[in-house]
Amino acid sequence: MRPINLLPPEFARERSRRRRVFGVILVAVVFVAALAGGVLFWDTRVQSARDDVAAQQDRNRELELQVVALAEAGDLREQYQERAGLVRTALAGDVDWGIILNDLSRLVPPRVWVETLSGAVLDEPVEGLVGQLTFSGVGFAFPDVSEWLRALDSEDFVGITGTWVSTASQSDVGDTEVVNFSSNAVLTQAAATNRADELVPEVP
Repeated sequence: MRPINLLPPEFARERSRRRRVFGVILVAVVFVAALAGGVLFWDTRVQSARDDVAAQQDRNRELELQVVALAEAGDLREQYQERAGLVRTALAGDVDWGIILNDLSRLVPPRVWVETLSGAVLDEPVEGLVGQLTFSGVGFAFPDVSEWLRALDSEDFVGITGTWVSTASQSDVGDTEVVNFSSNAVLTQAAATNRADELVPEVP
């Protein structure tokens, strides 16, 4: 059955108008809320970006201070390397003469004695050779001179090789016949010291 509306038409129009006003207000409220939310969201993003910029600026200042400190360290390292180079140059081919003389005193054959000894270090090492030695000595016989050569070329005499006799001649010492000889040898890298490494500390 069709409903019968007994209310006057003005009431229906008023109700329709109120609905439209309410709809407009609702849309406005939703729009304002969305706008406020957007403003709050972007304000938060902007503040976060500002915080990031401030933090990065602080980090940049710290890095600048570190760069200044490292520049001073670089100058110190350069000075260290320069002075370490001077030490290594000064001790290049450095020979431990004390060990050589000690070994010589132990290994000289009993029927041979050394009268003179001179040693020199090469200005530039040649194929592992760092210096040379020159001896003059006396033996009771020529076999004693051969024994001298075998002693210096033995494995017990580290750092010396290539021993040879340049001259050998008989003479007399009082009533005893002896052999005077001159001998040469070369010093190998084994005769060099590591004092440069000991004097120059490791720097990480």
